[in-house]
Amino acid sequence: MTSTTDPIDLRVGSVLFTDLVGFTEFNDAAGDVVALEVLEHQTNMVEAVLDGSDAGRVVKELGDGLMIWFGSATDGLESAVAILNAVESSRSVGEFPLAIRMGIHHGEAIARGEDLVGQTINIAARVSDLAGPGELLVSETVVTAADTDLDPGLSLEPIGPAVVKGVQEPVWLYLLTT
Repeated sequence: MTSTTDPIDLRVGSVLFTDLVGFTEFNDAAGDVVALEVLEHQTNMVEAVLDGSDAGRVVKELGDGLMIWFGSATDGLESAVAILNAVESSRSVGEFPLAIRMGIHHGEAIARGEDLVGQTINIAARVSDLAGPGELLVSETVVTAADTDLDPGLSLEPIGPAVVKGVQEPVWLYLLTT
């Protein structure tokens, strides 16, 4: 147990949560072996986006989703778009059976071993929960902190404040659109 006299390893960055839409139903219909293959495919696509870069790391697997940490909002947003594009491209040619939903938030987190905890993490998870199939929701903190222009044809459309479970103040969200 960490005591209050131990130094806190505070980090600033962006956290992205992914979730495979309809995974439980898919698992029930296809079986555990095929479902495991889908999880591996998702992990491989994410690792291909992150490969050779210090921009981000998979913190942990959460059932059919991933928690990914980025040292900057720019890296997080660019990688999130690349992950979404990889999944959608794979789906369009029949290589991946499920849509993905994602949410990203920027702020402080506390390192706890290899894990990260704190309200930034909680909010990112809740933002992901609000996304629909094939959607990336981006909090205003990411938009403000990111120093990047999106690829032509992509934009972040404001969708306004959202009430997220366990958070007193609404979180302003944007939807990535093509």
